[in-house]
Amino acid sequence: IDAGSALLAAHLPASLAGVVADLGCGWGYLSAEILARCPGVTRIDAVDADSRAVALARQNLTDPRVSVRWADATQPHGVAQWDAVVMNPPFHQGRAAVPDLGKGFIRAAAHGLKPGGKLLLVANRSLPYEADLEAEFKSWRSLLDQDGFKLLEATR
Repeated sequence: IDAGSALLAAHLPASLAGVVADLGCGWGYLSAEILARCPGVTRIDAVDADSRAVALARQNLTDPRVSVRWADATQPHGVAQWDAVVMNPPFHQGRAAVPDLGKGFIRAAAHGLKPGGKLLLVANRSLPYEADLEAEFKSWRSLLDQDGFKLLEATR
């Protein structure tokens, strides 16, 4: 488990409820943590573009509330369908740093969140996502800055 995802999981609010998206779900760690920590969650849409990760997520996430989809998490996935989005977006393709990946995740989250919906995002401290949160969301705030990571919350 990477340190950023572990930090986000440790700070998931138990009040998280309704329909939640896990964009860039990988093998399903954050979705599993949401199920364990947030009893009010009724559905999780776990999305990843890596077919190997999706296959593992399908093996790991057998709860009927979870739908695992092989899709590009930077693209819109329907309008105003999620109550919350959690994510630890990638910022590399191979060895090359590509911060625009995370920015695409932020735009997709904003597009898919219901009005008043929340985004919980963990990222390396140096990644420049605040301007994108400012542009896409009604409000945002920093929840935590720890061990080289920042935990950000935005409201649609």
